[in-house]
Amino acid sequence: MIPSRCARDLQWTVDARAMQPYTLDLHIDDLCTSHGIRRVGGRGRAVVISVRHRDGRRERRLEIRVPPVRGQVSYFIALHEIGHLVGVGRSGRRLESEEAAWRFALSTALVAPTDATRRRLGKRLRSYVIWAELRAGRRQPPFVPPANDPFWQLLAWLEH
Repeated sequence: MIPSRCARDLQWTVDARAMQPYTLDLHIDDLCTSHGIRRVGGRGRAVVISVRHRDGRRERRLEIRVPPVRGQVSYFIALHEIGHLVGVGRSGRRLESEEAAWRFALSTALVAPTDATRRRLGKRLRSYVIWAELRAGRRQPPFVPPANDPFWQLLAWLEH
């Protein structure tokens, strides 16, 4: 069962195993082009680069650092990084922005994640929960969503 917040947006058109990595990679390139994002090689990361020109102009450049798509996991990670730059909720607190980026990835994907891919994505989202739990004793602990928040529904679906 897909959590309700992303179920309305999902329209996966083909079987996940039928889509070739090259086609998924082209989808990432198309999204980057349409959103004005520069794609460079590297490990999964989304950055906003502020450039100040000599004539005083300021410019923001969006960039994702992701390797070429080799399979579903790298495809969803690339979509997730794009979601950090252009998706809804990108300016929230850490767990909220991670949730929003994964929802963007799931709603933008051409294919449904396989069970194995879904669990791998769940491990990545869970790592941020562990990060927050390890810092719970600090003077200003990171925000952890309440028990009834849709964040936990998404995490449960991904880990199931």
